Amino acid sequence: MTSTTPEHLDIIVIGAGISGIGAGHYITTELPGKSFAILEGRSTFGGTWDLFKYPGIRSDSDLHTFGYEFKPWESKDSIADAHKILDYLQ
Repeated sequence: MTSTTPEHLDIIVIGAGISGIGAGHYITTELPGKSFAILEGRSTFGGTWDLFKYPGIRSDSDLHTFGYEFKPWESKDSIADAHKILDYLQ
């Protein structure tokens, strides 16, 4: 058993999907003095868009409004499949 000293963080974000990544950006830009961590249970980020691999998975929301204000969706297709959304998140 390993003993560790607890680290103090001001903010904990649960999940590195589209919302967790967005939260990390806004914490960095709007709360620059706050420490934070994004905790993800999987070995990669992307949430739903990386987890589910079935054919035809896509967003049913318009990515021009669902995407980040700080990184506008630039594809001509406003409804995107998981692969395009994951590329956008990277």
